[in-house]
Amino acid sequence: MSVASAARSIVFALLCIAFCLRAVAEESRMEKALAKADNELARKSPEDLGSNPAMPDAPPNIVLSDPATRQKYLASMQRFYDYRAAGYTYRSRVFEWQLLSSRFIFGIVVVLVLAGIYFAGVQFHVAMLTARRNLLNPPTADVPAAENPLATHLELSAKGVVVNSSVLGVIILSLSLAFFYFYLVYVYPIQNVF
Repeated sequence: MSVASAARSIVFALLCIAFCLRAVAEESRMEKALAKADNELARKSPEDLGSNPAMPDAPPNIVLSDPATRQKYLASMQRFYDYRAAGYTYRSRVFEWQLLSSRFIFGIVVVLVLAGIYFAGVQFHVAMLTARRNLLNPPTADVPAAENPLATHLELSAKGVVVNSSVLGVIILSLSLAFFYFYLVYVYPIQNVF
């Protein structure tokens, strides 16, 4: 694995973490707005709230005594219930889509975490091979010591970021597990919203 691809993986993981944190902040803002609306609704008296929006008020008997008015009333009630049924169907389809998309996102998160763990394993393996090679072939007086391959090297340029480190595997593993933790704590939980 090249250093450039490892750097891209780290940048991608950081972007994913930033996206998750932004989603958490947005969710927190929405929860505060809903709590404020609930508090305002709780302060109102039943008279201020009016009738139940799910069920319109029953008309007085004098209105239903006229056959033309009664027919129009029944037709309007039928349209009202058709509207409510269409809204229920729409909300059901939205929940089905959210279920499908949450499964898809969960799959992507698992793949990202597994890729991070794999890249961390590759970095650990490379560091172990380098350390083993240095132990088996120590520098002698005839052969000058080369730059320590286990040393940390960070280079920032206009072309990109280059990170060489023996602890790169630990960094990748930490980012992967932190991303997975934030996903499980802030994105994955299901909350009832009424």
